[in-house]
Amino acid sequence: MKLIAIQGEKGSFSEIAAKSFFGINIKVSTSFSFSDVFHKVKNKKVNYGIVPIENSLYGSVIDSLDLLQKNSLYIVGEINLQISHFLISNKRYKLSQIKIIYSHPQALGQCSIFLDSIPKVKIIPNYDTAGSAKMLNKYQDEFSAAIASREAAKIYGLKIVRSNIQNKKKNYTRFLIIAQSPHRGKLNNPKTSISIELKSIPGALFKALSVFALRDIDLLKIESRPLPDKPFQYLFYIDFVGDLKDGKIKLAIDHLKEISSEIKSFGTYETGKFILK
Repeated sequence: MKLIAIQGEKGSFSEIAAKSFFGINIKVSTSFSFSDVFHKVKNKKVNYGIVPIENSLYGSVIDSLDLLQKNSLYIVGEINLQISHFLISNKRYKLSQIKIIYSHPQALGQCSIFLDSIPKVKIIPNYDTAGSAKMLNKYQDEFSAAIASREAAKIYGLKIVRSNIQNKKKNYTRFLIIAQSPHRGKLNNPKTSISIELKSIPGALFKALSVFALRDIDLLKIESRPLPDKPFQYLFYIDFVGDLKDGKIKLAIDHLKEISSEIKSFGTYETGKFILK
């Protein structure tokens, strides 16, 4: 049975994503932080890890991006999970009775319109959605609530106060599957992720993008992150369609090396399916 490291507690969206990707016959290793997930994979304490990388409403999960760069691990899969948020509590309070709401910062951001509509409520960021539900169950907090999944409400015996409180119904989080070794074998719909540090030359970013455009390689995502030891210089994360083994991809990477001081490959993997919940 596969052991999968997730950030958060049972009932978290990471656990739901893991079961959607691998099937229900897995064991999960709950972790306090994204760093803990990477540590477990790196030290062979689990078979795989799963981490959120971006949300369709709230943008990229910066911690996951930075940890990808810091660790020598590979992306071997991805899944796009529809995220439905629920306001849950120990009792079915009226909204006017609730004084405190706990949840992960990403979840709070995804439900900002709903939260702005509730006057005089204290919003407290927490390490996890399901962890917030678990805390409510443990301490039986009165007039407090959490934003979490329907599964978390069931696991921790909580009541649903409001359903589907996210800003938009079409709310998806893309999760990455990380492992010690790259994916091997043929892929039907391959996708590749890399990072590049460009040389300090005029038009470097334009030239880097042209490497892909000239070969009709479809770019899916590009994002910059600051380099900690080089003020106001940036690292670029790039996702594109294709396999690193493809001839035109190899040519593109070789061309990219001419204008880059460093290129890091996170691997080629199957483009993720969209899972409706």
